[in-house]
Amino acid sequence: MKTSNISFKKSILRVRDKLISIPENPAKVCLGYALGVFLAATPFIGVKVPIAIFLTALLKWNKIASIAGVFHVNLFTAPLFYGFSFMVGQFVLGDHTKYTLPVHFTIIACLDLLTSNNIIFLDLLAGGLVLGLPMALAAYCFSYIVIHKNNHRPSINNKLRDNHLQQAGACRIINF
Repeated sequence: MKTSNISFKKSILRVRDKLISIPENPAKVCLGYALGVFLAATPFIGVKVPIAIFLTALLKWNKIASIAGVFHVNLFTAPLFYGFSFMVGQFVLGDHTKYTLPVHFTIIACLDLLTSNNIIFLDLLAGGLVLGLPMALAAYCFSYIVIHKNNHRPSINNKLRDNHLQQAGACRIINF
């Protein structure tokens, strides 16, 4: 158990280091990161990064931070996350679809499971949206705290910092 705590702490520190190393307006970094985490919750496997790049370019938020957020749901975390997302989606939509897992669990079998049944996709989408909103808010607050604890960074001047403080009302409401 102690090894997993150390590994989890290292992961958090890596995310922190990545976020504070981005030479950008802190508000844009926080918003980009939150968008990436929100997109990570959706079932758009394989196209989340292009969607993140498109939306961050459109909204003029930070692309690097959004891509970092997207990769929180990855090969190792996806089975647990999408299983939970599916159950939440079934609950939200009132769906009681039952399916059996394939005998040989391959990538093709997983893709077939997703593409052959639109209800499963809708359950994953609904669950992802329901889980994605609080995850995005938490990601924004996390990145806000991380960046402002490290606001001694030379790449961020006082004007950028003050602008970010004005835009960060959500975290102040929660007393972060």
